[in-house]
Formats: sequence, structure tokens, C-alpha cells
Amino acid sequence: MANARQKQLLLDLFESLPSIVFILLWRQTSDLELAGWTGCGLAAFVLAGFVLLKARMHPVVLGINLHILLVTPVLVGFFRFGDRALAEFLTGYSYSAVLLTVTVTGGVLTLFSRSGFVGVPGLPRYQRNRLSLLMLAVSLAGAVWACWAPDNSIFPVVATLTLLIG
Repeated sequence: MANARQKQLLLDLFESLPSIVFILLWRQTSDLELAGWTGCGLAAFVLAGFVLLKARMHPVVLGINLHILLVTPVLVGFFRFGDRALAEFLTGYSYSAVLLTVTVTGGVLTLFSRSGFVGVPGLPRYQRNRLSLLMLAVSLAGAVWACWAPDNSIFPVVATLTLLIG
């Protein structure tokens, strides 16, 4: 039993690594691009690791890692090869948009996964769908709140993710 808890603790830490490193680098260096590319590389490594280990990721953290994996290449691509004004606009909403990525991930999991967005295997279908839809509603409400918060505050993002990960 203790061995299973230790394994789960290590997996939880491993799947959270891209977010932790991204935030630490961003806050310590103020270099958003460096933090983004580092987080992107770690997210790819973590996602591949979970596939190889055939381990189940927390659905919300999966959405966060997918966001970290995708947002830096998209923004850097717009800055270097596309529309700089659009890139600057999107950068301002990049951390609020994590809730949109979590919501889309949750929607896909709700529709196509046996454990839904709630991520608990073995729940009856009705309960799984009800809880998944509730989580989708919370995630979408948090995304709207985060996008319209004064100065695009990070508080709605943290509050919503805390509710979802719980």
C-alpha cells in the first residue's frame, strides 16, 4: 500500500513538472520565451513518459500540459513568421487561455474516454457524465472569468484550477 502511494506521489510530481519549472523560470528570469520552451520540452517528455508507462494522467493536468506544449510554438511562430500584433494580443491571454485548453481537453475526454473528464475509472456512466459536465461548466466559467478579469489577473486561473484539481 505504501509503495503504491509513493509511486502515485512520484507520478503526480512528474506530471506537474512542466508547470512547476515554467513558473519558476518565468518568475526568476522574466524570460517568458525561455520558460515557455523549457516547459514545452518538459511537457513533451512528460506526455511521452506517461504513454510509455501506460499511466493515467490527471485530466486537468493533462490539459495544462497540452497547453504548455502548444502555446509556445504557436506564439513564437506568430512572432517570427506571422502577425506580431496578434502574437502580442495572444501572449496577454496565454495563461488565462490554459483554462480554455483544459475545457477542450475535458470535453474530448468526456466524449471519448471511459473515465470522462472526472478521470475516475469505474464510475457509473450517469455519475461520470454528470461530474464531467459539472467540471466542464466550472472550467468554462473560470475561463470566461479569467479573460474578463481586470488586467487579466492570474487569480481566476489559480482559483479555477484549484477547484478542478481539488
